[in-house]
Amino acid sequence: MNVRLFVAVEITEEIRKKLAAFQDELKRVDADAGWVAPENLHITVKFIGVLDEEKMGAVTAIIKDAVAHIKPFDLQFRGVGTFPTEKNPRVVFADVIDTGRVLAKVHERLDNQFMALSVKREDRKFDAHLTVGRIKTRRNVKRLLEHLNSYQGFDFGSEHVTQVVLMKSDLLPDGPVYTKLQSVDLI
Repeated sequence: MNVRLFVAVEITEEIRKKLAAFQDELKRVDADAGWVAPENLHITVKFIGVLDEEKMGAVTAIIKDAVAHIKPFDLQFRGVGTFPTEKNPRVVFADVIDTGRVLAKVHERLDNQFMALSVKREDRKFDAHLTVGRIKTRRNVKRLLEHLNSYQGFDFGSEHVTQVVLMKSDLLPDGPVYTKLQSVDLI
């Protein structure tokens, strides 16, 4: 059986509540966007994709190896933005400030090691962020961007990261459902 997987960092309930309030503000603009359910908010470190469930042991071993010798670290959640550009926004995100570039280091290790399981390397440079919504059409995008500008530099909080998690993603008509399969502690 196949499973759709990714490696993530979960966020604290306090940050989740601030991000949900931020989403509620943006929803008032009535842009045509799909907002990430608050319980699904996370930082994706590496999207693995669809793999055979029989490879789960190898997946876990790769994750453990990738975070070996990575000590717990701190992240700040400050500011907002859009991808790929402000002129053509498709993703609304909260910025993740990782001063030690620890997430980028873990991503690079995972990217390299998952090639052994025929997982493609990422085409684009890793940029730590927290996706809060995806823009579907141009309806009210200008108003949405104006509203976003009022959140430049907004401090959503900070977090002490002590683990990464392997998540399963089931794509359902009502939106994705994420299930934590395994936690890997940083030591």
